[in-house]
Amino acid sequence: MKILYVYGSVTSTNIVETLRKLNYDVMEYPKEHQSTSTMEEEEINEVVDFIKEHEITHLMSIHLIYNIAVAAYWSGIKYVPVIWDAPYLKPYTVMGTLDNIWYSVFDKIDAERMRKGGCPHVLYQPLSVNKDNILKWTRESLSKVKYVNDISFIASLYEKNDYDRCINMIPENMQAYFRSIFEEAAFKWDGINRVYGQTGKEILDYIRLVSPDFKLANTFEIEDVRYFEVAYLIRKLANIERVCVLNLLAEEHDVHLYTYSEVDQSQLPGVHISPPVVTGEATAIIYAGSKINLNISLKGIEGGTPQRIMDIMGAGGFVMSNYCEETAELFEEDKEIVMFRTPEELLEKVDYYLSHDREREQIAKAGHRKVMESYTYEKKVRQLLEWADGE
Repeated sequence: MKILYVYGSVTSTNIVETLRKLNYDVMEYPKEHQSTSTMEEEEINEVVDFIKEHEITHLMSIHLIYNIAVAAYWSGIKYVPVIWDAPYLKPYTVMGTLDNIWYSVFDKIDAERMRKGGCPHVLYQPLSVNKDNILKWTRESLSKVKYVNDISFIASLYEKNDYDRCINMIPENMQAYFRSIFEEAAFKWDGINRVYGQTGKEILDYIRLVSPDFKLANTFEIEDVRYFEVAYLIRKLANIERVCVLNLLAEEHDVHLYTYSEVDQSQLPGVHISPPVVTGEATAIIYAGSKINLNISLKGIEGGTPQRIMDIMGAGGFVMSNYCEETAELFEEDKEIVMFRTPEELLEKVDYYLSHDREREQIAKAGHRKVMESYTYEKKVRQLLEWADGE
């Protein structure tokens, strides 16, 4: 087996480092490929030539890159993309359902949708951490970290979402209807998705009739209604929840947000807003130096545990997350992770764990042990390639 790893819009050396540790023969493609929605024949041919010249047998990347999928298909080799997002729409295309693609997907429900949508090879795998890097950081940095924040959140606020972008094109009566969806779905973290199925074809047809300039950029082989709910409503809902929760917590607590989002301080008057930090040792230091690390997942993540949770636990930080059934399967609630289902429960648990240091630190240590024992790149990559190569 000779593997070619291709860097796309998401760059990470974790997979390459793990492949080398496991003694796989791996090369890194010298040119980054963006995850565009169009085929570029010149770039595809360049990859095909590289594959032939170096006798590559497998391609890998984070997320699906269409040009790489086609190059692998033309070369008659397997392509193994590792998916970090959910819901993930790129497989719902002709290029995304090629029979030489072997997906690793972290959301159980999304994985099943992909299988039903025509993807022949889909493996559910929880996300993971780079154990070697964490051990290195622990020796060099994390062991010296003292608490500097009470509550931290490293995340996007999704303030630049398609719903807000097109709000003036949506008739007022439809805006009122969508607001009712947001009111019904927001701040309920019980594992039930209250967005999907609330928008029908007749609603989108009505919006198009009244506002001819309204266009859905749906390039996927899924219904427009499904695309609208995922790309417009889910992301707007995340914006509402995250802004409101941060403000709610900041009324009584020291709250720090680290974000790429362009957010005005007036929107988060009591929150300490800081620039983003580079994923890796820098984020690990924040996780280890915060008494509580917050996770508020997109409602579109229905059956998966986000990378943020794994990274916090890997750094030895304490996680307080919205409830997810799959996360409750991976981690023992109130012993390795703490979860909330309502804003009231969130506030109650924040107050409790900020005043009970020993219990909080015991939970953080237990979560750290679980991640380092069970959810590492070494285990994930070995299982993934044995599955892809075995079939």
